[in-house]
Amino acid sequence: MAGQLDIDGLFRRYYRQMCLYALHYVQDSDVVEDIVQEAFLTIWQKAQDGAVPLHPRAYLATIVRNGCIDFLRMQASHPEEDLPVSITAEEEDYLDSAEQEAELWTAIDRLPPGRRQMLLLHKRDGLSHKEIAKRIGVSEGTVRNQISRALKSLRGRSRTIIPLFFI
Repeated sequence: MAGQLDIDGLFRRYYRQMCLYALHYVQDSDVVEDIVQEAFLTIWQKAQDGAVPLHPRAYLATIVRNGCIDFLRMQASHPEEDLPVSITAEEEDYLDSAEQEAELWTAIDRLPPGRRQMLLLHKRDGLSHKEIAKRIGVSEGTVRNQISRALKSLRGRSRTIIPLFFI
């Protein structure tokens, strides 16, 4: 560990991803946010002491995973039960999936507000073009056009994240 650490940049880049990763272990979003915030606090404190990780994403993932395991141990009826110590291939997949999902939501957040709203009403909430048009007060053609543009924009940003939106 050496060098400087941009904690603000690290937070902006990895906060959402680490929250999504932690949700694979702990299904309580308030607990997840606490765990992830503690992870960032830990890495910041270590950086204050001059210990800057060479691979901050992996370091954060380990801290978050350990925080989740600690929480699960406290919640377990038999806290003495051993939980896995090393990160498995399945957990690496969780982390990669969380990264892709975070990329998708970041790209969605960058869409113009009206376009984002129509896309989410359609894909997330399952509303038809007709239902969206009625709710927002625009034509069905406008809805169809805006959703098409939103999907085209998302595809242009990353071909790996768009399939997540159709799951």
